[in-house]
Amino acid sequence: METAGVPGPPSVPIVPPSEETKAHFCSTPWAWKLFSDPTLRPFSNPSRIPNNSTTSCSFIGKTLATQDTIVAWQSFYKPPDSTSKYGQVLCLALLGSGVNGHVDTSHGGFVAVLFDEGFGLVAGNQRPDDRAVMTVSLKIDYKKPVPTPGVVLCRCWLEKEERRKMWIRGAIEDGDGTVLATAQSLFLVVEGLKPLERL
Repeated sequence: METAGVPGPPSVPIVPPSEETKAHFCSTPWAWKLFSDPTLRPFSNPSRIPNNSTTSCSFIGKTLATQDTIVAWQSFYKPPDSTSKYGQVLCLALLGSGVNGHVDTSHGGFVAVLFDEGFGLVAGNQRPDDRAVMTVSLKIDYKKPVPTPGVVLCRCWLEKEERRKMWIRGAIEDGDGTVLATAQSLFLVVEGLKPLERL
């Protein structure tokens, strides 16, 4: 694992994609190109790593980590450039038909989940290590159906931050770069969350 000397938020450890993850995306040429892009830094999504010691992240890590929902996920960090002051987080997701609302089309609520997860990665990478982040608002504009099964790219970036607030934007795209949905969100930095006491 490499962290020193790599552009990007210091809280993002650079983690090479697993062979299993690469196997899921290698048959999709446009997605596979991202794995060899020297400007991108791969990192793991903590929500996708099963943790039986807590109920945190169980929705992404268990419920939506099946061969019929989010089959595979890979995140990349793109350092700042002339078009993005804070850099971008790119999330590749291989979707199954278990997330459908209509035939071969992702449910609109699931599209919201993709955005919220990607935005959470952006906010989480910017927060202090002893703090957490939570979604305050999420607005989505649906442009075209998000097809399944197949691979989509969720592109997310921090637009501005002010004290405890972070404004984040994003777009879900297909392999041709067609924008299928856009979203904007407000995240808030909060005290680290603790498990609720059992009655």
